[in-house]
Amino acid sequence: MTRRYEAVCVLRPEEDAFTKGKEQVRSELTELGATFVKEHDMGLRTFAYPIKKLNQGHYFIFEVDMEPEKAHQTETALKHKEDLLRFLMVRQEA
Repeated sequence: MTRRYEAVCVLRPEEDAFTKGKEQVRSELTELGATFVKEHDMGLRTFAYPIKKLNQGHYFIFEVDMEPEKAHQTETALKHKEDLLRFLMVRQEA
């Protein structure tokens, strides 16, 4: 049974790093069997505190359908991506 999730990504603010990071997240989610429903680019946002010596990040949201077991594996799969500053997978209510 698949469920709907929101994958919130905070990527490096530089355009090339943002594009590369977004594609890495997309390919990792695809490998884990995610079906993409919607994508939302929230643009650059200023942080409340520095993250990896940066004061801004590019926020991007993937809305996906995937198996719950696979959703739990995404954080492990994405933990060491250089261009990804923060990542959060949230289950949406039905």
